Amino acid sequence: MRRLLLILTLCFPGLVGFSPDYGLKSGKTSSSSGFIDITVLSNIGKQFFQYNLKQQCLSFTEEPGTEYVPGTSVSRILIPVKEFNCTNRLAYEDLQTLLKAEHYPNLEIKIPHNLSIKYDTDDSAILKGVSITVAGVSKQFDISCKIDKVDNAKQILNGTTRIKLTDLEIVPPVRLLGLVKVYNEIIIDFELCLKSNG
Repeated sequence: MRRLLLILTLCFPGLVGFSPDYGLKSGKTSSSSGFIDITVLSNIGKQFFQYNLKQQCLSFTEEPGTEYVPGTSVSRILIPVKEFNCTNRLAYEDLQTLLKAEHYPNLEIKIPHNLSIKYDTDDSAILKGVSITVAGVSKQFDISCKIDKVDNAKQILNGTTRIKLTDLEIVPPVRLLGLVKVYNEIIIDFELCLKSNG
């Protein structure tokens, strides 16, 4: 049975929605605009989904509909689910279905301003309380990253984090009568430029 699955995967990778890992890395885009890359792992390989941020630098803004409190500003990133790039058409369509793109067209990330950043070393930090909303479900995460200070007003954050699908109330999909099983944990690589308005 495993041999049949391997043959199907090698000959028809689009059939199962995943490709074996041939040493491919997620395609990080230009650091001037930033990126968010998602790697989905399964029992037969990896699949990469890439999003290129189109802004040069994201501004911190006050949370809409809330009373202003110093230090509560956030950088809000809306990612249209349909704008993720993937070389595998079936995997791309599966992602749209999994994230309920018809009803929830955007992923949303809110990064709190500096008061929620805990510095581990000069260039390493933990972003506390980063809110990620997927398919209408929001959850807060503490995310490790490296911070490069371009100047006093701008910072470039880059790092890798792992998130469980079940934390966002997403059931890891199973395909081909259980032959292909997506693992619960996904890997997110990112690079973001944030700037202060003050």
